[in-house]
This record gives sequence, C-alpha cells and structure tokens, in this order.
Amino acid sequence: MGNSWTLNLLCEAYDAMERAHSSEELRAEMDKFARQSGFEHFAYVLTISAPSLRLQHHVINGFPLQWHERYIAREYFKIDPIVQYVQNSSLPAIWSDEKFHTGESREFWDEAEALGLRAGMSFAVHGQPGLTGLMSLSRDKPLNLPSAEMAALIGRAQMFASMLNDAVVRIDLPKLLPEQSIAMTPRERECLKWSADGKTAWEIGQILSITERTVVFHMNNVIQKLGASNKIQAIVRAVSLKLV
Repeated sequence: MGNSWTLNLLCEAYDAMERAHSSEELRAEMDKFARQSGFEHFAYVLTISAPSLRLQHHVINGFPLQWHERYIAREYFKIDPIVQYVQNSSLPAIWSDEKFHTGESREFWDEAEALGLRAGMSFAVHGQPGLTGLMSLSRDKPLNLPSAEMAALIGRAQMFASMLNDAVVRIDLPKLLPEQSIAMTPRERECLKWSADGKTAWEIGQILSITERTVVFHMNNVIQKLGASNKIQAIVRAVSLKLV
C-alpha cells in the first residue's frame, strides 16, 4: 500500500472521528480501519486510574463476543501479557513476539487462537496522567509480512490509535467521570472557578483572602484529582465535566 493511500486513509479517519459524537461512530471507524489493514477483529480499552477516582475500563469491542465475555469473567486482564507490557511501554506489541508467550500465558493464547485471534498487534497511548488507551487488531491468519510492509502497518496503526484515543477521551470521558465522582473541597472548587475565569494565583489569593502559595497548593490538588498534567488541561477537563 502506497504512502498516498496511507495518508488518505488516515485523513479520512481523522475527519470522521473529529465529527463523531458517539462510541458507535468510533467503533465503525475502527472496523473500517481494521479491515482495510487486513484484520477481522479489533478492540479498544481506555483505562482510567487517576488519583481519587475508582479504576474503570471503557471498552469498544470488536473481538468475538465469546472471547470478550470469557476475558471479563475469568479476569484475564490479570495475566494478559500485552496488558502488563503496555503499562510501562509505548512501543507496539506484536503478539507473536516470544516474550509474550511464557508461563501461564500459553493457555491464554491457546484459548484466544481457538476463537480466531491467532495473530495481532496492540498499541498503547499514554496521554493524560491517569489515562491509558490500548488499541488491538487481530486476525485468524499468521501475520507474515515483509519488513517494509510491517513497518508501514505499525506506523499507520499507531497514528490511528492516537487519533482514536483523543476522540474517545473527548466523547466518552465526560460520561465516565461524572461530577460527583471527583471529590474536591469547597476551596479547591473556588480556586478552580476563578482560574477558569482567567485569574492568576495572586489575584485569586486576594479575592479569597488566602496566600498565593495556598492557591497554588489547592490548584495542584485539582490538577491531580482531574488526572491532568497542568492547570490549563485541568480547566478544560473541568469545563467538559461541567464542574465550573
């Protein structure tokens, strides 16, 4: 597949996901991308593990339903070598790699292959603190591609995974993190509100009759609780969650 085809595919996917308003639309784009890339199955998981929030897994599933149900029921995420790998790496995980086929994972892979998940690759997206996206593509036939084709496939799949992750965070995160799930003190909410109005830490301190250092302390707590990396990101997320 040529570079122009790859660019057109990714541009179309980007435009579609920018216009999307639901998980169903994103799932359709994943299905389209997977099939155009030679895969029958796909899945995406957004793991939310931000401080002060309960652990959540948001799944867009395109794997066989029987495998999905078995995976959840038997808590395979505890032994899935791909899940363990992406927690500490942003590099693509090619399922056939020997490092993923050791110990108790052998039975895990045997069951997956029996249900049509014989070969595949997974891509982690470590974006905002506390949020990890994982996109996987799979097929029933071995993934025997020339090196150049494999490199091109990995490249466009990683780009697609990043675009997909951004879209999921935009569309689904506000629904997954309702206001009441984020426990902020009244003072933290006040500092957040005034920060969203464009006030500096010094100005907020004057308004609330507290020191600038105290304002910074409260805002750092807000940033952590919202799983953001800085004040601007925290404000954007707070607005999307209707916290301000």
